[in-house]
Amino acid sequence: MQFQQISQLFSAYDSKPVSEEIHPNDVMFNTGQSHYYTVGKTGVTAVLTALAMSWKQDVSSILDLPCGHGRVARHLRLLFPQAKLYCCDIDAEGADFCARTFGGISIHSQPDLLRVALPRNLDLIWIGSLFTHLDKQRTDAWLRYLVDHLSEHGVLVSTFHGYFTDKHTTMHGGVDEQRIRRDFAEVGFGYAPYTTLEGMGDYGFSLSKPSAILDIADSIPGVRASYIERGWANNHDVLVLNKNDRLQGF
Repeated sequence: MQFQQISQLFSAYDSKPVSEEIHPNDVMFNTGQSHYYTVGKTGVTAVLTALAMSWKQDVSSILDLPCGHGRVARHLRLLFPQAKLYCCDIDAEGADFCARTFGGISIHSQPDLLRVALPRNLDLIWIGSLFTHLDKQRTDAWLRYLVDHLSEHGVLVSTFHGYFTDKHTTMHGGVDEQRIRRDFAEVGFGYAPYTTLEGMGDYGFSLSKPSAILDIADSIPGVRASYIERGWANNHDVLVLNKNDRLQGF
């Protein structure tokens, strides 16, 4: 996408007010109103940065996974008012709220993403803080699954806990923090499941070095990869996968 298109998209987005309808169970809103909207807006920044590096010329379909209660979805709707917006979350209440409030389509997810029937030919997939809770095996498998649902030149934007998180975040949920940090330092990817959070299954907390994530991306055929440290909210790292072969000409 050309910079002129990016500029026009952002100018139109920034000239309109974002929805302030908040679901009473939106736990992310408890971080504070200012922080909530700022984090959502930096999702737009990450998406536009990714599109600027892509060959995608327009965005007519979007998947927000996990959408939660719309911290980023409300901004994506404002950025792409005509696009078909799929709101997917294991929290069915959140997915339904986002679809109803922001004019989207609700998809109820499952603990195993590979069992979820996702739409095909998606122009943009936004993954805000999903892989931050997965081990390396599922990260690899789920990235491949999501890439398979992109349109030609489609763009996947996903976030990860990197070096900054390692130094500045206190882990919660009863995870084995020592193990996570040790594996992060020694092999580039550390993960341990939550032990004190109910209903989380085998989800947990992960740390991953850029090299580890790019090694995974390098093994996925038919894509080009980019990586931006602290590309979301000046905190999470961002991986961008473009659905066009790294060895193929434009």
